[in-house]
Amino acid sequence: MKKLLLAATVATLAMNAAQAAPTLYGKLNVTLDNIDNNGFADESVTKVNSNASRIGVKGEEKLTDNLSAVYLIEWQISADGDGDVFSNRNRFVGVKSAGVATLKVGQYDSYFKSAAGNNQDIFNDHNELDMTAVLAGEDRLKNVIGFETDKKLLGGLGFNIMFQQGEESEAADSTAKGKEGSRDGFGDGVSTSLTYENKDFGLAAAVAGNFGVASKYNAYSLSGIYTDAVRVTGSLDLTPAGVDGLVFGALWQTAQPTDDTVSTKSGTPAIVTSYKGLQEDAYGVTAVYAIPSTPIKLKAQYISATTEVDGRDDRKQDLYGLGADYQINKQAKFFGIVGQQKRDWLTKDDKKTNIGLGMEYSF
Repeated sequence: MKKLLLAATVATLAMNAAQAAPTLYGKLNVTLDNIDNNGFADESVTKVNSNASRIGVKGEEKLTDNLSAVYLIEWQISADGDGDVFSNRNRFVGVKSAGVATLKVGQYDSYFKSAAGNNQDIFNDHNELDMTAVLAGEDRLKNVIGFETDKKLLGGLGFNIMFQQGEESEAADSTAKGKEGSRDGFGDGVSTSLTYENKDFGLAAAVAGNFGVASKYNAYSLSGIYTDAVRVTGSLDLTPAGVDGLVFGALWQTAQPTDDTVSTKSGTPAIVTSYKGLQEDAYGVTAVYAIPSTPIKLKAQYISATTEVDGRDDRKQDLYGLGADYQINKQAKFFGIVGQQKRDWLTKDDKKTNIGLGMEYSF
């Protein structure tokens, strides 16, 4: 009898372990890049870059017939040996109602950021060509509670919203960072999006907003600025129209501090520099062509951002990119890129040019 009970217990534990087993996943993306005017200085360098290579575990476990627990923990890894071996990326735990919605708590990409899908952010993760090099709003938020509806619930329409807790003391004041007063309550920052997808027409679109979310303004090397922003994105796959493999994407956005109070201090005695009237307006267009019956995909990108401050000349940044992927199988590809970032306010060395070859392997 004891042996029978022991066998039953072991079998039950084994079944539970199998049901709860997480999925291990990851991506290694490594390039050999030659960069001219590296750092917008008169120097050239050849680098091996790990482009947001990552590893993670994720899973979904049924709680009831309709409810499941979901979780994900992801780390960025340094495949080239530079920098930290592990650093935080997305991580959350939540509850999913099948076909209805998911509630998540943790740290993960803002819905403003994810509103730019694969067809607008076509060089996502590449150290030099990722649009985060010129655009505000490419942020991963800590201390958030997020809610997202299932796209099937509303016929391709999805609603997403996350609330970020600032977790500051009552005495804190971020006026110089664009937010007067303390961030010590619920929903100090909000990121939201409304998305739509119709595969029959090859159409995908989104409108997103950030409110009181810390972001950066690359033109002035400002970071942690509490920002209100609006982003509109869209893409059109022409395959349903008979042009196999051709996809166009577009993006427009505007961003400005929540309160127009941004300033910095430097030197002794301290010199205060005001950024009154700070605002960034940007747009981008992309094209991707997967050549039919071949493993080759061609890519082209142009992104432009103009930043203004009262009493100063506008600063414009342009990001150009061309690429070609050779897809070996679903997991592996070779690729090449040619890219350039231009800053119009520099009097010399205003163009940084990158030529690279790389490999990506996903598991």
